[in-house]
Amino acid sequence: MVGILGLTACRPRGMSKARASQIFGQYVLDPIPESVTNIRAHQPGIFYGSTYTLRFNINRDDLALITNSRPFIKVWNVKYKDGGLYWGWGRVEAGPLVIPEALAIPKYGQAMSLYDPGREPLWFRPELWDNPEAYGLYKIGDLVNTEAYERYREKSSKLRGRKTIQVLLYNEKEGEAYFIFSSWSR
Repeated sequence: MVGILGLTACRPRGMSKARASQIFGQYVLDPIPESVTNIRAHQPGIFYGSTYTLRFNINRDDLALITNSRPFIKVWNVKYKDGGLYWGWGRVEAGPLVIPEALAIPKYGQAMSLYDPGREPLWFRPELWDNPEAYGLYKIGDLVNTEAYERYREKSSKLRGRKTIQVLLYNEKEGEAYFIFSSWSR
């Protein structure tokens, strides 16, 4: 398979349970909360940095340990389609009108490419979850979330530093979560 700029891409790699737990501790939370079980991890590919997808069981109380561990923001309209994950965050202001979050128009849209269609592991199926609870983090250098996104859009050619995107999806009914981590230098 030929990748970006004609480089040969690495085949997607799954990993052992021990390595999946190590990745969880390194990129999600250390120590691993007690309710976290059945950790599965995958590395979609390696180009300019690191990208990992994880799926695991977790209860609501321990989910809060993750969401409180970094400056996550609530995101919505999460869709996984054709190997890409898409979501929205922030709100378009409607003056004095109060618009429920479910109907709000996102101020920002974000996407990340994860897999070539059909190349994801069998357990990676976020498209089957209807409107999961979702959190995101968008960071470039020292700028986080809104600050990073607006600066990037204004001065993308001048903004340098490590770019990190993290997304946490939670299905309370199933007691399961996905955590997607991607980080590379610009």
